[in-house]
Formats: sequence, C-alpha cells, structure tokens
Amino acid sequence: MSIGDLARFARTLSGLSASQLFWRGRYALSRRLPPPHIPLPLQLTSDSDVARDCETLGAIPVFHRPGPGAGEVVDRLAAGEFLHLNRSEKIGRDEPDWKLGPRSRDRLWAITLHYHAWCHALAEVIAQGRNDAPIAGQLLLHYVTDWIDRCDLDCPGARDLAWNSYAISTRIGWWVRSYVLLGRAWWQARPRFHATFLASLWRQAEFVAGHLEWDLRGNHLMRDAVGLAWAGRLFSGPRPDHWLEQAAAIAGAQFSEQVLPDGGHFERSPMYHLHVMEDVLSLTLLLRDDAVRRSARDTWSRMANYLAWMRHPDGDIPLLNDAALGSACNPRDMLAKGRQCGMTSDDASCRGGRLFADTGVAVWHGDPWTVFFDVGPVGPDCQPGHAHADTLTLECSLNGRRLFVDPGTYCYDLNAARRYDRSTAAHNTVSINNSDSSEVWHIFRVGARAQPAEVCVDFSNDAMTADAAHNGYSRLSGSPKHRRRVIVRDGGELRIEDIIDGRLTHTLEGGYLLAPEWRAEISGSGWNITDGDARLRVSISGPLDMSLSIDERRWHPQFGREIAVPRLSWCCKGRLPVEVTTVVDIAR
Repeated sequence: MSIGDLARFARTLSGLSASQLFWRGRYALSRRLPPPHIPLPLQLTSDSDVARDCETLGAIPVFHRPGPGAGEVVDRLAAGEFLHLNRSEKIGRDEPDWKLGPRSRDRLWAITLHYHAWCHALAEVIAQGRNDAPIAGQLLLHYVTDWIDRCDLDCPGARDLAWNSYAISTRIGWWVRSYVLLGRAWWQARPRFHATFLASLWRQAEFVAGHLEWDLRGNHLMRDAVGLAWAGRLFSGPRPDHWLEQAAAIAGAQFSEQVLPDGGHFERSPMYHLHVMEDVLSLTLLLRDDAVRRSARDTWSRMANYLAWMRHPDGDIPLLNDAALGSACNPRDMLAKGRQCGMTSDDASCRGGRLFADTGVAVWHGDPWTVFFDVGPVGPDCQPGHAHADTLTLECSLNGRRLFVDPGTYCYDLNAARRYDRSTAAHNTVSINNSDSSEVWHIFRVGARAQPAEVCVDFSNDAMTADAAHNGYSRLSGSPKHRRRVIVRDGGELRIEDIIDGRLTHTLEGGYLLAPEWRAEISGSGWNITDGDARLRVSISGPLDMSLSIDERRWHPQFGREIAVPRLSWCCKGRLPVEVTTVVDIAR
C-alpha cells in the first residue's frame, strides 16, 4: 500500500467513532473463530413457544415486496429461477446455488436472494387458495428446507451473506409474515417442517441479538431492531422479551441520531429515507414500550413531511446519493400505509419552496419547474457509505416530466459502474481536473468529504434563489472553490450560475444528464432539446475556449437497469476564477 493509499485510508477512518472501530475489529475477529453455539428452548417444537397473539401481526401491512408478483414467483421457482433487481438467474431447483461465500460480483443480487421475499410470495398464493397453491406449498417446503440445511450458520460461506445481520433481520420479517399468513392449521399439518422452521428462526434472532451492526450503524442498525422486534413478537418467553427490549433500546436512540430535525434521514438518500420510514412504522406496530412507540410516531410524521416535498411530479423520488426507483415503497404508497396505520400525513402536492437546512436540500415545486438542489453534506461522518461525490448537483422536472436526472445506482460491486455512479463527472455539477469533489473509493468508502458552505436560500415573488459553495477541491493546487447559484421562477427560466474561485490554471468540466425521452442537438452557444412535445433552449456562457458536446452516458434508474441517455457537456481550461452560466428556457 502506497503512502497515498495510507493517507486516504486514514481520511476514511477519521470520521468513524471509537466504538465503530471496536465493533469492526471484534466482528472481524469473530469471523475467524468457529460459529457461535446458539441453544434452543427445549419445547420449541410445540405451539407453546409461539405467542398467543401472533395472529395480530397479520394486521401489519406489507409496505413493499420487491420482485415479480406472487404468481410469477411460483412459475419461476418451479423452474429453479429467481428474479429480482431486474435480473433473473437459474440457480437450480433440486440443489439451488445459494451464492454462499464472499463474492466480488453481483453482491447485492446474492444478498437479496437471502432476504426471502419470495417465501412470502409463496405463502400468499397458499393462503389465497389459488389453483397454483399446491405447487406453491411444495416449493415453499423445498426451498426453505434446503436453505436451512445448506445455508445454516455452520455451513462454509454462510456467514458472508446469508448470515449477515441486515439480511437476517430482513429475512426474519418475511418469515414471520409468512408464518402468520399461512395460519396454525397449515403448520400443524406439517409438524416436522414446523419445528425446523421455528428452530432456524429462533437461531437467526439470537444471532442478530449478539451481532448488532454497531460497526455500520445507519439504516442497518434500524433494520436489526425491526428483525428483533418481529421475532420478539412471534415467540413468547424471557429471550423474546429481551429481543423486544433490545429493539426498543436501539430504536429509541436511533430515532434521534438518524432522523434530522427537518425530517430527513442522515444518510441523505431518498431511497434509504423510504426504507427507514418503513422500519420506523413497523416499530410503532411491533414494540410494546409506549414511550418508544410515541417517539416512533413523531419520528415517522417528521419523515413523512420531508418525503412529501422530496417527490418529482411523477410521484417518485429524486436519485440523490445511492438511490433506485422501485427498491422501496413509492412515496404515495408509503404515506397511504402510514394513514392506514393511524399516522397523520398530507399527500397533497407541495407548492412553493422549502429549504431543508439540516439535510441540505433546497426544493422548489412550481409551474413549470420542480427543482432539487443538493446543498448538504454527502452523509453522516459515521456512515457515508451511500454517498456520491455530488455536492451542488441538481435534479429537475419540467411540466411534470423529469428533465435533468442523477445517474442513479446500478449495483454495489467494485466495478466501473459503481465508480461511475459515485463520480462527480456523472452528476449535474462541476468537476475540476477530472477529480471527485468527495474522495469516494472502493464500494462504500469516502475519504476527504466536501463540506457545504455559505448556503443562502430565498423564496419570494414566486421564485427561488439558492446559493451555496463547497470546499471539496481545496486539496488541489490553487485551492479551487465551487460556488453555485440556482434561480427558478414560476412561468420563467431556470438559471444556473457556476463560479469557480481560486488560483492557477485548471480543467473544468460540467453538464447535465437528460432523462431518456429527451433528445438534443448543439446549436450555437448551447443546445436545443425536445421530448417531442416541449422544446427547450439551453444556453451557456463562459470562457471563449469552452467546448460543448453531447455525450452518450448511462442512467441507472433501478438496480440492474441501464439506459443510454444524452448528456449536455461543457469543458474548458483556464486560469481561475471562471464563471459559467446556464439558462434553460422554453422555446417560444
């Protein structure tokens, strides 16, 4: 490892707490030791260890089940095929390939396989008594039994993904839902499978209880609490009561740590904001501690207000930081599920502007523009793993349709797609000397982090004027500093003014990634773009030697999905300071 690599590694560790480093070291050591022995209650094979009120858990709504519909799940599993994250793969039926062991490719696909949402899809078909219920029952018994036999904690490679605490906690939720959905009579007719299923579920909960993700924190720790709460409500006895107490203690502390005063989740990803909202709402329904439940309801309501603003006119989220459409419950459904559970939320379309100062995003909902301007930190110091080097980027819609989009997220692998998605050059902001504004590296690591400064946002006269700067390039020679002003007005143009202060000569590159329905052509000092209905003029002014181009880039609106789209790009090389102004106006 070079001196430069050591320095970057030190910058990456500098934001972590001592407790995170302690837990990371402890878990790294434990993985080198034999798996822990997890004892079972003597009478776990009987219904006496299942809570008498477990049927009430069926009232907790399913927020979002990723993947195909239940009927398609039956057909695919019958052929030994799994489909999720926009990719299907034959892994076999008799002896499925559960993708055990460490993986350098398709890690997210493999770990999602171990979430077992497919188990709940099969249980749904069985419970509904559909024509394909018999085959669904056979598939559920076969695949779950095979998974328990060949993916147990003692099996080689199981601890890498199958027994990852986040995966276990997610799987516990789907298993308990499936257990309740199938009903006691179904399980009593299959006593051997019943005992095996409950024993595995118990061991998984005990493992999570002893391997909480204090090293990662963030949304992982919240999901751990939800998994313990599901298991604590299904079973009865001292240990399940302890799991519920653990879940309540985690939740009570994490609500205030993870959810900022303005309601945004501290990882600054709208997708993970939705995931955490689902977990918070689950905890309001699962926990027995009244004080923590009240805190959960207040936390969810603040998150709901933030979410109401963080929607494009098409109803879905902007793709800031790690985010993908369809990976979580969409905003409208999330707010509706909350109301179904007695929460208060307003689904009316937001109008005007709002600065979420704690999260760091300025939002404008007007006519014809919707704009999201990122003026915040890339993420919390303790967990910036889902951060992109995207400070001062923006997304926008025009007349209800997305126009400028962020690149999205294709995968969580160490590859070119991951590097592209996180890079500054892939976002609608300015890159200097082909560098990233924040030092994103590996899959989830961040060294030096751009810090926003001089944020000033004004809403007046049916317009938003938002100013901000960041110091992400101060490590370069001449200490460049990027400032951006965004001005948007109802019935008017969108204006973006970039000023790069500093000294010496630098290469500057910027541009705007277009949604796939838009087409572009260079015309004079700018571009003409159209989607067949609207026609826009994008004018740009800057140094005399500035070059314009239309590049083919990649847009990743969902995990595993790639679409070629045009990017309006500009580039120049000159002595700082440099000013570049972009004006987007509807062609008259």
